[in-house]
Amino acid sequence: MRNTVVMSVLVVMGLGLSACGEDPPQPPPPNFCPQRPAAQTPKPGQAPLLVRARPLPQTLLARRELAMMTSLARPQDAGEVGVENRAWWASPCLMGTPGLETATPRVAVVGGGRAVAVWTERDGLHEQLWFSEYIPETGWTSAEVMGLSREAPEDVLRVRQPQVVADSQGRALAVWLQSEGSAAAQLWFSRHSPGAGWSKPDRVLARSLGDATFLEAARDAAGTATLSWTQFDGDTLSENVWVTRGSPEAGFEDARRIDTPVPGFSVEPQVSVSGDGHAVVGWYRFDEMEGIGEAWFSRWTPGAGWSAAEKVSAEGVDSFFAEPLAGPGGAVLALWSELGAVNVELWARPFVPGTGWGEALRLEDALGTSGMAQASLEQGGRAMVVWPRFRAGFTRLSARPYDFAHGFSERQDVDAPPLTLGHAQDPQVVSLSRTQALVVWSHEREGSGHRIATSRYSAGRGWGRALLLDSEGVAQSGLPRLSVGPTGVGVATWLHRGAVPGLGVSVFQ
Repeated sequence: MRNTVVMSVLVVMGLGLSACGEDPPQPPPPNFCPQRPAAQTPKPGQAPLLVRARPLPQTLLARRELAMMTSLARPQDAGEVGVENRAWWASPCLMGTPGLETATPRVAVVGGGRAVAVWTERDGLHEQLWFSEYIPETGWTSAEVMGLSREAPEDVLRVRQPQVVADSQGRALAVWLQSEGSAAAQLWFSRHSPGAGWSKPDRVLARSLGDATFLEAARDAAGTATLSWTQFDGDTLSENVWVTRGSPEAGFEDARRIDTPVPGFSVEPQVSVSGDGHAVVGWYRFDEMEGIGEAWFSRWTPGAGWSAAEKVSAEGVDSFFAEPLAGPGGAVLALWSELGAVNVELWARPFVPGTGWGEALRLEDALGTSGMAQASLEQGGRAMVVWPRFRAGFTRLSARPYDFAHGFSERQDVDAPPLTLGHAQDPQVVSLSRTQALVVWSHEREGSGHRIATSRYSAGRGWGRALLLDSEGVAQSGLPRLSVGPTGVGVATWLHRGAVPGLGVSVFQ
């Protein structure tokens, strides 16, 4: 089944909660949608993936699956009535190459409301990196293949997990994993400047340390990027977390490993940076000695660098889906999921500089199908935490504002009343300001597949009406992503698995 990537653009005017968004969807402005490339037929005899794609330990996968099944095995509460579905943004237009498999879209909103989107397309043999730029006055530029540096042009090209982040000067930095033939995947980057386009791609690290397998990136207001990835060590047969910091202008530091040295497999590191430049990485590690997962974190502070890896989850309890939140002055909020006695539980634990880690707080004992919390980046000492919550036979989205000085506010349902008696999953949330937030998520509707939903939060008023972003004709959407720039322009991306391939675009009017 082919993947379609659907992208929408939200222009938040003045950050007020007016009646905008209640109107029916409207077509985008003339010439907003670029002409798509000619359709292609995938090349026959697709080459096997030559880069290592080693599966996780079966014990870890089985225990994680058990946790997800447990989260759905609750007694059902009284059902709740749904509301009429409405599309909030304009109907999507399509980009990308028809006929090819499109995947892993990422987008960064830079200064002036401009945005840069990157994604991969597979032609049956090669997997290449594509991009498009959003210009507020004219819309999206025609999709183009990024010119990559090749050492073995005759070998199969693989580009995976592209990331793109912005700085305060209107520039974007793209980072991705690239391999050719049977060579190990390495980190590459290119920077994008308005009017100048992309720089010549270059390696992040001068010397390859092994085969990179999972990549995440974040960038602070000063332009310094923090990159974290997992890497397979063939000598110890373990998966480890590595980091580097830097920029194309100043260069990148030597990579260093930050996870615990005990044998095991570190999984899915996540990165968070604060408004004043502090950073934190969180991951969960399957300990082969204990036979369970554990949540670990490492903090970066100016002058001191990276702290030793610190386990924050309880001893002897299966823990996974670590989510870091970096705060001002080096404060941290650690979030993770645990396999409790009855359900999957969500836990949080604060770190205060000079004091250390505080007591762990259980936020939720009824997580949903994804079992994962997600936090917005801190703004002015505040952030928003969202997670799926299974009740009454369906999964709704819950949220709690977090203040680094005062702790959590009360839990609220995001989609209240809910869109349908379906399941919310894979939330992505951003802070528009200290008092406002925006969230998107994948919403499984009974009998009509997955849709992309959104809601907006304002302190004192709570969450607004949950609305659908994608159109009725494309109802197999999932894995949304969300980025918002300094002026309130936001872009959401998501994968669509319908019959029509491509990259879709929609603008809020």
